[in-house]
Amino acid sequence: VHPALLAHPCPKTVFIAGGGEGSTAREVLRHKTVEKCVMVDIDGVVVTFCKKHLDVNKEAFEDPRLELIIGDARSGLEGYDGKFDVIVGDLADPVWGNPCYQLYTQAYYEMCKSKLNPGGVLVTQSGPAGVLSC
Repeated sequence: VHPALLAHPCPKTVFIAGGGEGSTAREVLRHKTVEKCVMVDIDGVVVTFCKKHLDVNKEAFEDPRLELIIGDARSGLEGYDGKFDVIVGDLADPVWGNPCYQLYTQAYYEMCKSKLNPGGVLVTQSGPAGVLSC
C-alpha cells in the first residue's frame, strides 16, 4: 500500500478492491493527503465481524473519509462516478471459480486504467505469501 501511495505525488482518492478486514484502509488513511477512500468488499459477514472485533482497524472503519460498500469490487469500481489516484487490489488469489478470479483479467486491468486519474497508480497483491511460499 505505502509504495503505491508514495509513488503518487499527492494521492487524494483511493479505491480498495477487497480489504474487508480493514487493514488496507487503515494504512491508506494514514496518508494525510487522502481525502476519500472507497473500499468495496463482497463479504459483508467478514466486514461486520472485523468492524466489531478488530480493534486495530476501528479508527479506519470510523474515519469519515472511508466509504464502505458491500458488493462486487469490479461492479463497484466500474459503476463508481469518478476516478482515483490510486487503486489497490487487496484480494484473494486468482483461483479459478473463486469470486476474485475475474479481478485478475486483462479486461479488468483495462477497466482499472480507465478509472485512474492521469498519473494514477494501480497495485495488487500477487500470489501467496507466508509459510506456503517457496
